Amino acid sequence: MKKTTSVGLKRAAKARLIGAGLSVALMLTAGVATPSMAEERWDKDLGIIRACGSDVWSLCSGVLPDVGRVKACVQDKMGQLSKGCIDTLLEAMAGTSFKICKNQTYALCAAARCNVYDGVAYCQCDVKHGDSISLPFPLGDKDVCSVNAAGADNKYMISTYSLPDSIASPQGGGAVYTCSGEGSGAYAQCDGGICFRSTEDTTFPGFEKPVPKGQIICSCPITKPGEDAQGYQILGPYPCDKSFFRYCKAATATSKTGSTIYVGAPIGTAQGLAVQLNGKVPPVNECRE
Repeated sequence: MKKTTSVGLKRAAKARLIGAGLSVALMLTAGVATPSMAEERWDKDLGIIRACGSDVWSLCSGVLPDVGRVKACVQDKMGQLSKGCIDTLLEAMAGTSFKICKNQTYALCAAARCNVYDGVAYCQCDVKHGDSISLPFPLGDKDVCSVNAAGADNKYMISTYSLPDSIASPQGGGAVYTCSGEGSGAYAQCDGGICFRSTEDTTFPGFEKPVPKGQIICSCPITKPGEDAQGYQILGPYPCDKSFFRYCKAATATSKTGSTIYVGAPIGTAQGLAVQLNGKVPPVNECRE
């Protein structure tokens, strides 16, 4: 009797574990419906189950089997997931693996404020040197890292990502602000943005003060979350300032010329990319509505 009970418990635990991973798999691959993609989707689902099942069960078991709540939980706990799970999730969400650019000068726009002109965001970004991460953006036999390397002699650079020191807890003066997916706001998506060194230490339309040395203007497309989006995150001041959440709203965060928006990304992306780049993510300051 004890043996039967033990086997039953193991099977139940395994079923719950698979259910945890499958919930994540379904949330990422929802909408893939064509027969020709069925096998690819199943392979992807199995990969996510293997990589993330134990993580989701240990961190989000309380919200199973609600797929929507599992998705929100995984996004919220992104910095606590194992590196293998995060690698698989990010690849599934982006449709490709990310590229780490080693020891390069790059533009860091994660905490940038942007002005909108004719449907494009122009963002004031920091010039950094070191390792960063980005989607590969293949261009013939080149990718984002080789394109950025070529820019060193041609007076431009590419915007890639590393975790801003300013949001590290508790000493940082910045924080991650979570915008709900219910509004109709927008954010600048600066991964792979083109930036020009000629904008450094000079005036630029829409910015009241000259761009200081060590900063640069990058052009970035504007993203509006879909109707089923769980939300997105932007970086702002710390301690938390409730008035800053106005940049989550359509009245201020739009593609209309003259609007001010901030660089953002889906919830959990910043921490997930930091883990993929550095193997871990430090505690960060967070602000919620």
